[in-house]
Amino acid sequence: MAAFLIDTCVLIDHLTGRLAQPVSEWLEQAACSGALATSVVVYHELLTGTKSQKAQVAIKTLLGTWALFPVDRAVAEKAAALRRERAARGKPGGMADSLIAATAELHSFKVVTANLKDFPGALAPEEAVTTQI
Repeated sequence: MAAFLIDTCVLIDHLTGRLAQPVSEWLEQAACSGALATSVVVYHELLTGTKSQKAQVAIKTLLGTWALFPVDRAVAEKAAALRRERAARGKPGGMADSLIAATAELHSFKVVTANLKDFPGALAPEEAVTTQI
């Protein structure tokens, strides 16, 4: 069962070789054990940002066995509530990040991201390596 929801920036860094080797190794091992999932929003962001067929194949290969969680009514409602809460604190978040955060929260996943300012309570990739699955 998945324990972590991996955000777009972590996957981009992994695919481009910019992720620290211990983190990339953890990512691969955790993926094989079924501990990782992501959102269809992340999948969309990755495919939208690719410039080549080769990059699209790499993304599809990497995420081919992962659980990709959809945006459904519950996720949409939770994401809207998260955006309203953040806006009330003067820190409105974007729709994509709100949908990703809502997916993680509803499924009891910990978000792993380098974008900690937009995901309160998330783990940096280096922290995830030392977290018990």
